[in-house]
Amino acid sequence: MKKGVVLLSALSLLIMSVVSIDAASAKSKTWTITERQEALSSKVSKGETSNELTKKEADKLRSRLQDVSDKIAKSKLKNGGKLSYKDEGKMEKMLNSISVDMDKEELAKRAVAH
Repeated sequence: MKKGVVLLSALSLLIMSVVSIDAASAKSKTWTITERQEALSSKVSKGETSNELTKKEADKLRSRLQDVSDKIAKSKLKNGGKLSYKDEGKMEKMLNSISVDMDKEELAKRAVAH
C-alpha cells in the first residue's frame, strides 16, 4: 500500500513538472520597441529581396518605420530620455499597423501568384 502511494505521489510530481515546463515554454517573447523596429525593418528587406514587396511598398514601409523612430526620439526628449507608458502604447500601435499592412501586401502578392 505504501509503495503504491509513494509511486502515485512521484508520478503526480513528474506530471506537474512536465506541465509547468510546457506552460513556461508556451509564453511568448516580450519584445522591446527597438527589437520590433529592427525585426520589421529586416522583414521589409527580406520581403523586397524575395519580391513579396515592391520597391515602392518597401520604401513606404521604411518611411513609416522612420516616422516611428522620429516620434520615439521626440518623445524621449520631452521625458528625460525615456518613453512614457502612453507613448509606448502609441508606438506599439503604430508598429502593429505597419506589421499588419506589410503582411497584407505580402499575402496579396502570394494570392495573385497562385
